Amino acid sequence: MTTALRVEDVSKQYRIYATPADRLKESLTRGWMKKHREFWALKNISFDVEKGTTTGIIGPNGSGKSTLLQIITGTVEPTHGEVWHEGRIAALLELGAGFNPEFTGIENVFMNASLMGFSRRETEALLPEIERFAEIGQFIHQPVKTYSSGMYVRLAFSIAISASPEILIVDEALAVGDAIFQHRCTRRLKQMQDAGVTVLFVSHDAAAVRALCSRAILLHGGTMVDDGRPQDVLNRYQKIIMARENDYESANQPPREVPVSADDLPAEPVPLNYTFRHGDGTAEVLQVDLLNAAGESVKVVESGEPIRIRMRVRFHAEIDGSIFGFLIRNRHGINIYGTNTELQQVEVGPFDQEEIVEVTFAMNCSLAPDSYSIAVAAHSPAAVSFDWLDGVVFFNVVSEDLMEGVTNLSATATARRVGRARRPNVQTGERAVTGR
Repeated sequence: MTTALRVEDVSKQYRIYATPADRLKESLTRGWMKKHREFWALKNISFDVEKGTTTGIIGPNGSGKSTLLQIITGTVEPTHGEVWHEGRIAALLELGAGFNPEFTGIENVFMNASLMGFSRRETEALLPEIERFAEIGQFIHQPVKTYSSGMYVRLAFSIAISASPEILIVDEALAVGDAIFQHRCTRRLKQMQDAGVTVLFVSHDAAAVRALCSRAILLHGGTMVDDGRPQDVLNRYQKIIMARENDYESANQPPREVPVSADDLPAEPVPLNYTFRHGDGTAEVLQVDLLNAAGESVKVVESGEPIRIRMRVRFHAEIDGSIFGFLIRNRHGINIYGTNTELQQVEVGPFDQEEIVEVTFAMNCSLAPDSYSIAVAAHSPAAVSFDWLDGVVFFNVVSEDLMEGVTNLSATATARRVGRARRPNVQTGERAVTGR
């Protein structure tokens, strides 16, 4: 396929000064007095993008995503490396980027269009479509500084797509739009994909990347650490996010030490982290995994995909029996689904001291796209908590299908014609009826 965009060994360095005075001192001494430290926002980034494809650029905050897009669009010069592209680029970068807040919406439309090479006459021809898609009414004649964040992105996105670009770059901005506008933007992006437009899409929304992109590139610390199928790259991205969250939790609440010397356990078990833990210590949860059908640990799950929640528990005392369970919560902390071995009519026990048991719950992940957490517990039949862990696993559910709510009921739709309504006779006061 034809290459639409090539990034070759791109690096970007910024000079960081402790105070404005340090910048002045270095300038006055013509660099003889070095008062800055070097910060490399990007380091040796290289990739090609084929024409007509959609590539997701993902990574934690501060990984260099926005800097890379600014270099591609030409608003920032790289320290080293080159960028080559074929065709017009339209970019929707940080919220309000390229807008003059003192200008009205209409004035900003003409200004942005002129920067993309459109004449005034060409922009006037595009204006009705821009106004129709943005749907901000008479606010388009008001200064942009009076706009809400949603109105900003509506107008900016409308300008970008109306330019009929060969390459479209979208940087996270759609996240501030309401649900209706986001769905409209998604439909328009898919129309542009079908028309052969090359798209670079930056988002923290795993579901959007999974639905829109055929390829994903992961940036971390200014370097490119992965490039491949969205599902695989998103799993690695999720691991980086959770490692950062675990570091934060460890700094504020050191995790409880967990012995892992039993022969049953893997040589290198996944570190156990959690947001809250309680229990009398009779039993101890050693390991919790979210697994796909192939038995691989995952952080991103396709809606409807078979999954397993596996927990391993060690007992520190002899007991007659125990109940094991889990609970899934969404990002708002609302309980979505939970069950346990008692509800599943699975009797487990008795257990000897230091014995380890593995319990697995298998199900289809019939959840709507969102972020979720898993809590697990082991307790006595009398509901005495042995060990309870909140937030022990975090994962994202993604889907190519749009849906509302918290569950995926896999609904199907049918439609049929049932007849034509007869027009009522106004003079006789006859009411309308439906017939075949």
